[in-house]
Amino acid sequence: MTDTTGTNSVTEAARRAGAAAEDFGALAPAARRDLLDACAAALEEATDEIVALAAEESGLAAEALRGEMARTTGQLRLLGAHVAAGRHAPERVSAGVAAGGADIRTVHVAVGPVAVFAASNFPLAFGVAGGDTASALAAGCPVVVKAHPAQPETGRAVGRVLGAVLPEDVFTLVEGGPDVSLALVRAPEIRAVGFTGSLAGGRALMDAAAARPDPIPVYAEMGSLNPVFVLPGAAENEEWATALAGSVTRAMGQLCTKPGLIVVPETPEGEKLAALLAEAVAAAPSHRMLTEPMARAHEEWGTAARAIPDATVTASPEGPFAVRVPSTALRGPLLEEHFGPAVVIATAPVSSYGPLSRTLPGTLTATLLATPKDEPAAAPLLRALTLRAGRIIWNGVPTGVAVCDVMVHGGPWPATSAPWSTSVGTAAVERFVRPVALQGVPAGVAGGLKG
Repeated sequence: MTDTTGTNSVTEAARRAGAAAEDFGALAPAARRDLLDACAAALEEATDEIVALAAEESGLAAEALRGEMARTTGQLRLLGAHVAAGRHAPERVSAGVAAGGADIRTVHVAVGPVAVFAASNFPLAFGVAGGDTASALAAGCPVVVKAHPAQPETGRAVGRVLGAVLPEDVFTLVEGGPDVSLALVRAPEIRAVGFTGSLAGGRALMDAAAARPDPIPVYAEMGSLNPVFVLPGAAENEEWATALAGSVTRAMGQLCTKPGLIVVPETPEGEKLAALLAEAVAAAPSHRMLTEPMARAHEEWGTAARAIPDATVTASPEGPFAVRVPSTALRGPLLEEHFGPAVVIATAPVSSYGPLSRTLPGTLTATLLATPKDEPAAAPLLRALTLRAGRIIWNGVPTGVAVCDVMVHGGPWPATSAPWSTSVGTAAVERFVRPVALQGVPAGVAGGLKG
């Protein structure tokens, strides 16, 4: 690993990654698994140091960061085992279909060097050694990772650990501002981009990637409203107020799957649940946010919300707040993601849930709270929500994303730039491989291409 800053150094880092790409891509999947396992073990050895740095820089609780480290090392091992078993690139053969009776088989190869942008809200699991880095390495792609400027020491510490394990130039950590980010995406050796962050940041990287002489894919996770629809039977259960408030305010609302809109039925039970939920959000404990700009944006949203006609803001002096509105007021900023411990609570007739869901932007998650008697109303709503979200939760909260084979952490724009893909789970590897059809190539010759 080399720590670099400035656009010239980033260009050199990309060049070296490009030079290392062929050999690393040809490495047997089992060998890549062993490297990922070694990275996980080395991170575990350095946990105390890294967690202390991350807690200082992020304000997140050390206990939560230790859990995040466990997720980080767990997904490194999971993705390594996944590729070693060949499950990321199943070989497909059509026998005797080509000219002269030749077979055609499809294999998968690594796309080449990947630019990864570390996120601030999960300094470990979505940071320098996070899911994008792990899935790119598992696929056989060198990575050039840009550390998040809010957590430089954390990024450097993680980078040192990975750099001591991985082959030379397979992993490089770079630092800098927007000019460095754009230079990295424009570097001709870079073949794909993984990003988690703001809509503005993701769009800037997408525009830069599209403007290249050879455009490359950007897998960006960006803004997400994560609506929750409460059906009448579920509204009778007041315990949902506590659960939903916890999901809104966990980690000071700085989670990509935080509920931003909760719709409750226009019934006495729904009105009571809305009031209890608003009070629970306002009463939640708080701590400092990840960055000063994020804290200012949260405060500005609180000020703007108070000026919205028909809106009632229930707030605590420390920061968490709920904005209560009738569903007829849902437009503009009330249907946008607001990072931080805030939520919009709307009351609506259940008959309007379907039409309302069709007006929502693309989102990572959508949640349905229901009882068996609500199922007739829930079925058509579920269909509508599948057109808007990458993951549907039934009788749960959206915060907390399981790292597993079938997870989809993605969704239509503006949640992500690539709704057919996921940034969490074993299918994340598929973003960084591409298929190649081999016609008539002897199996013994093609064996070295099994990614």
